[in-house]
Amino acid sequence: MSDSTTNWIQVENLVEISTTFPDDIIADDVAEVLVQRGLVACAQVSGPIQSTYLWKGAYEQCSEHKLCVKTTLERMPAVVDLIRSRHPYEVPEITARRYHWMTEDYASWIIEATKPT
Repeated sequence: MSDSTTNWIQVENLVEISTTFPDDIIADDVAEVLVQRGLVACAQVSGPIQSTYLWKGAYEQCSEHKLCVKTTLERMPAVVDLIRSRHPYEVPEITARRYHWMTEDYASWIIEATKPT
């Protein structure tokens, strides 16, 4: 239910990027570096999650931790580069989705937190 004081806006330049890591230690480290460098406004690590997938012709199952970050389209290339540089997987899952609607104050916070200095 929406509060009458909540201002929803359409956004075009904000994204959520997600990836998975084999453990929470690596995921937490990457999350911390991304926030400290101002590349993302927020990083959330969840898990463990159970993943089942086909890899090189064999079915695999493993426990992973998911990292989701909020940033701008402008910062997305640097975020992806940092994730790739610290990722132990040969082919890491890195996906992004654009936000369409967001509360105005949250959108403003993401933009301000990721503004290049």
